[in-house]
Amino acid sequence: MNPTDILLSIAIVGIYTLIYVYLRHNYKSYKKIFKLFSEGFVYATVITGILYYLIKYIAS
Repeated sequence: MNPTDILLSIAIVGIYTLIYVYLRHNYKSYKKIFKLFSEGFVYATVITGILYYLIKYIAS
């Protein structure tokens, strides 16, 4: 993986996670916010990984 691809993946994961937490954020508890952040991060990482390998497969 190129460094550019890694940075782009991190940016996509970060943006998706922030949007996920923002849209589901109606909790006052920091534990729930941390759980949402972790859940969004995992989802975004899996989606980004699948898209990366799909694009890599199509491009080759």
